[in-house]
Amino acid sequence: MIEFVIADDYDDMSRKAADIISSQILTKPDCVLGLATGGTPVGIYACLAEKYNNGELDFSQITSLNLDEFRGLSRDDKNSYYHYMYRNLFSKVNIDLNRAFVPDGSIENADEACRRYEKNIADTGGIDLQLLGLGHNGHIGFNEPSDVFPKRTHLVNLAESTISANSRFFTYKKDVPKQAYTMGIGNIMESKKILMAVSGADKADIVRKAFFGDITPNVPASVLQLHPNVTVIGDKAAFSEITDYMIIANGNVFGEDSKFRRGNVHISDDMIADINYDNSFCHNGEEIIDADGLYVIPGFVDIHLHGAAGYDFCDGTEKAFQAIIDFELSQGVTSIIPATMTLPKEKLQTIMTELSRFAKKNTSIKGITMEGPFISASKKGAQNEQYICNPDIQFFYEFQKAANRLIKQVTIAPEIEGAMEFINEISMECVVSVAHTGADYETANSAFKAGANHVTHLYNAMTAFNHRETGVVGAAFDNKNVFVELICDGEHVHPSMVRATFQMFGADRICMISDSMSAAGMQDGEYLLGGQTVIRKGARAVLSDGTLAGAVSSLYDNFKKAVLQINIPLEDAVTSCTLTPARSLKLEQECGVIAIGRKADFILMDKALNIKHVIKDGNILACR
Repeated sequence: MIEFVIADDYDDMSRKAADIISSQILTKPDCVLGLATGGTPVGIYACLAEKYNNGELDFSQITSLNLDEFRGLSRDDKNSYYHYMYRNLFSKVNIDLNRAFVPDGSIENADEACRRYEKNIADTGGIDLQLLGLGHNGHIGFNEPSDVFPKRTHLVNLAESTISANSRFFTYKKDVPKQAYTMGIGNIMESKKILMAVSGADKADIVRKAFFGDITPNVPASVLQLHPNVTVIGDKAAFSEITDYMIIANGNVFGEDSKFRRGNVHISDDMIADINYDNSFCHNGEEIIDADGLYVIPGFVDIHLHGAAGYDFCDGTEKAFQAIIDFELSQGVTSIIPATMTLPKEKLQTIMTELSRFAKKNTSIKGITMEGPFISASKKGAQNEQYICNPDIQFFYEFQKAANRLIKQVTIAPEIEGAMEFINEISMECVVSVAHTGADYETANSAFKAGANHVTHLYNAMTAFNHRETGVVGAAFDNKNVFVELICDGEHVHPSMVRATFQMFGADRICMISDSMSAAGMQDGEYLLGGQTVIRKGARAVLSDGTLAGAVSSLYDNFKKAVLQINIPLEDAVTSCTLTPARSLKLEQECGVIAIGRKADFILMDKALNIKHVIKDGNILACR
């Protein structure tokens, strides 16, 4: 993960970087610091020295390891990096010089010099925080552009651009060393934390290439994209080429901890580049959305819907898919898992193929849910009994192949023949959900022990939750790894039971869903659901025999009702519409959370929960 911190100028960058290093020292007084040289860190070291002089820091237990040293220069040479460190930091703080390591440039035997420094590194136990600068060609340490990422300490022939940059520190260019000993990329990447400081417009191009381009040894710093904990602090000039930026400013941001905090979200292209909560941000020509008084919420994740806007996913056409997605985006639903119905095998395979093809060019579709055909006829609900069949492992794999492995969830009635064998096998491939079932507590519990960990539209199309026979609901409650879907439209589940369910399961196990059908967003009338006629009248949709069918409300409608009418706490409702459904299908790296490095999908709502903006992949799609 890379966090970008935009400083006002070089001095501000130096202070911010020094604050991070100070925090590391205060947290772990005997930590190991990896240190850098060059022009950029000078201000950082000055700030650290000032903190020491003010009594804020103690360096007495610190061990330091410098990245590199020129070959051929002794530590007494005024141009050596040891002398640089002594001049800028070591002589100004109480660090033990016996634990301040710099490669020995006076050793002519390169193998011996590198071996000794590798031992120094190993003896320290590893670097807690590594400070880096960034060369104009992307080098970190003296790891120059190459065909490979060097792993360990080695001798490097300096690039002409590096020699030229270093010449400003020497009286005569001819005296600039042509070689250096440097830690390898492997050494750097083993650091627990990495802090890079960068300054100046002349670094803007390489910043863009390093952190928003391909990972390649031709740009050595690009490898940092693979490190789990990197902070890049730069002034506005250094970041000037990555500010294809949008800033959502002054909003109440829903964080990873499921709490709201006032802050700013920085978007670069389609990704979240930075989040800060200090009520300040740097304006550098970015598009600004003033979110003062607004909630900034992750785009909703609906893992169970059949259709909307007059169309059904089972129509199997691009026109239908696009119309449904356009409607969902207008409702703040930026990630969806279309649900199929119980249909003929050939029809289902066609739908899977077409959905997988469409998903390649539309980022809203995150997978497919198979709701049927492996269900109980006694609890079929609005499914077509004609096509119900027993679980068939080969059958499923044929579907998964047609879907290009896009199936994320498959429903099953665990009491039917072959169900347990199916669960044992398929739960390794995707999420198995208990649904449309007459299973009692014992059978459902066995299914969860076998690998099922999800319940489709809790309470609906399953055994009742009774004080003597708790059925699927009770078994799900007792298995704490099980997620449950909940329709909060006030029709499928009574508001009192919605409140009780949040008390029982908690927001971290409840996936609020729409279960919407083609009638969602439409007027009263007749519509199709999985090939069957459904009659919409008001807030209900039923089959001709009166059986309650799919829902006619969107996930946003259900969310709003849950908070404003059913009295579910706002934070719980947001969690159950975002992070929990994403986690339930193992999609939390793709959607459902506002975090650095994730897709820039947001809903901005006012205090009355009216949608003001929808942002998808960094683009404003809807304004109200």
